[in-house]
Amino acid sequence: MSTDQIAAPHPTAPHTTAPRLTPPRRQRSVQMLSRRPADIPRRPWESAAVFGFFAVVYAGFGEWLVAGKHVVGFVTLDHFNRALMVWHNSPPKLSAVGFDFPPLSTIFLTPFTIITPWARTLVVVPVASAIFAAGVMVCLNTLMRRAAAPAAVRVLVLVALAGNPLVVLYASSGAGDFMPLFFALAGLGALAAWYVTADIRLVLLAGLAFAVASLAGYGTLLLFLVATLGVAAVLARNRAHDDEIEGTTVGFTVPTVYAVALWVAFGLIINHRPLGWIPRQYGTEHFTFAEIVRDTARLVLDGAPIAIVVLPALVIVGVARRDGFTLWCAAFLAATILMPGLAAAFHLTTSPMAMRDALPILLVATAGAIWLLRALPAQRGFVALALIAALVGSVPWTFSQMRTFPHQNLEAVFVNALSTGRSQDGARNQSGQIVGIGTEEDMANWIRAHVTGRDAVLTDNAQTYGVMLLSGRPGIFFDRVDESDGPWMKVARDPAGTVQFLLLTRGNQNDLLAQLYPGAAKGADRQLPVVHANARYTLVRVAPGYVRPNITSGETS
Repeated sequence: MSTDQIAAPHPTAPHTTAPRLTPPRRQRSVQMLSRRPADIPRRPWESAAVFGFFAVVYAGFGEWLVAGKHVVGFVTLDHFNRALMVWHNSPPKLSAVGFDFPPLSTIFLTPFTIITPWARTLVVVPVASAIFAAGVMVCLNTLMRRAAAPAAVRVLVLVALAGNPLVVLYASSGAGDFMPLFFALAGLGALAAWYVTADIRLVLLAGLAFAVASLAGYGTLLLFLVATLGVAAVLARNRAHDDEIEGTTVGFTVPTVYAVALWVAFGLIINHRPLGWIPRQYGTEHFTFAEIVRDTARLVLDGAPIAIVVLPALVIVGVARRDGFTLWCAAFLAATILMPGLAAAFHLTTSPMAMRDALPILLVATAGAIWLLRALPAQRGFVALALIAALVGSVPWTFSQMRTFPHQNLEAVFVNALSTGRSQDGARNQSGQIVGIGTEEDMANWIRAHVTGRDAVLTDNAQTYGVMLLSGRPGIFFDRVDESDGPWMKVARDPAGTVQFLLLTRGNQNDLLAQLYPGAAKGADRQLPVVHANARYTLVRVAPGYVRPNITSGETS
């Protein structure tokens, strides 16, 4: 039996000769209710140093990457524009957060957009992701301290992991991937501390962490379910009283259940779609079971190869030592590996089987390897050397695979920026999408220089968020958040006298305004003269007496 298992002495049972008519219930409390048992000493200065170092490094590199080389995702720009609209739209509205992204993934960005020049110049974009990535490093460092890893090992592991190109890309580009991962790993660390100390308060803390993670990234709900089963299984393994198992499990699950139920209620009340916030796959790409298995294997091999060793090691050690928490770590890692495939199979993602899905696998596999340092004290030195070697060796391997992985976001573009040192504005990723913000900057600068007045430019903010963000003045746009879709569509059909300009995208079938004015989007409508245009956007002027022709084909109601 593992020496780390939660344990408490059996209460002395009264002597009785009466026969047992029912199976005996579990009869002991295994958690500390009145005091905090001995644990690793607190070192806030060390955590602060780890956080500060990685936050500064990632934010500094991100300034070069985002502002200098224009390696930034459009989803990131959308998030920051929504956060900017919360403060500076006309009128400011919290409803700018919307329902098509996890709410906290935008709400957590709102402090970064209070000062519009910082948001407009994208200075704060890499800072936001760097802060959460640095928080992940703090969680892993604390877990290593609890696993009795020496200081030198902790430094080498963190540096090797932090230098992984997949980690660098998503920690420095402003992407929201690290946000839910930070809270999920904080929850994992709290459960590890609970397992070691038997302090029930840590279970409740873990429950709060998973609740926040669930509203920052819906994929963490699967990890929450695994964690719930783990809490109950660990207590049952230690023969806890049935009431204690039930109470602890309920205490762990209530925050997340309440958070999800509240978001469902908001969806029903505001959007009339209680489950409308669940993402759905766009496009025509569908995956067969064989393709999901193949792509999952490639995802692990190319982006997180250490998981190939860590997962079976956790299973073997857990079974051999009868260590329930080690087996739970294996289940947690297995769920992380299965998440991308399940999302693709049930069409719960808009970017199925993308290489960025390897990031959670890499981080959870690293956490699992760290736990092996504690589970195998006699082999701690060997495990530490193997972990460091695996993380260091994965750096060039993952860097090379980022060029050719079939389902990508910005991986190949990031590699090209590092390899050539040139701006990636106008470059194409592996999916054929053009990246960069040059056209957005061009249109935003023209609008800033020539357009004044509130609600002067009518636009579909769901498609022109980049221009709105880089203008730093969302209040001059009449968008779908201002007065909701109904009034916006009414003005879209009869813009004369209400707005001065229409901002449309070129070749974008999702732009509701471009659907109403297809000729104007191409710059071919003589009644709507073009005042400025580039490869992605067209800005046309609306004359005071303009009357829109009656067009029925292809019009969106």
